[in-house]
Amino acid sequence: IISLQYQLRPEACGPKQCVTGDPKHPKGDPVPLPEPLENNTHAVLQVQKPVSPAGPKRFTVNVFNGSNGMKISVTVRSIDTIAKLQKKVQKLRPELIGCGNLVYNGKPVQLHKKLSELQVKPEATFIIYQKCHGG
Repeated sequence: IISLQYQLRPEACGPKQCVTGDPKHPKGDPVPLPEPLENNTHAVLQVQKPVSPAGPKRFTVNVFNGSNGMKISVTVRSIDTIAKLQKKVQKLRPELIGCGNLVYNGKPVQLHKKLSELQVKPEATFIIYQKCHGG
């Protein structure tokens, strides 16, 4: 657990923010901010979970074809892109080649986006749609 604390400094710049809870430092000792942050008046630090040594986890997502009601289950990894997901679907169902526009959470997804960027969870459903040209 990492917590933030403030140490009062006599300079006019106000309190200096330090991080505590780093296992490499003795308990309670503040960890100084990295040099580029020392002179900033505003900074945001975000704690990220460590990546497991086993690599990205595999999980299943569903792709629903609204034209015929077919649901396809595909095993993916969080680092896969939408383009890779499309290729996996087309490998399972070659008749879908060329019908690859996907929607997730009501929004079209871009081919270069990773599933982790889109915060895709196991058993999520993508929907295949086709763009209609003309009226």
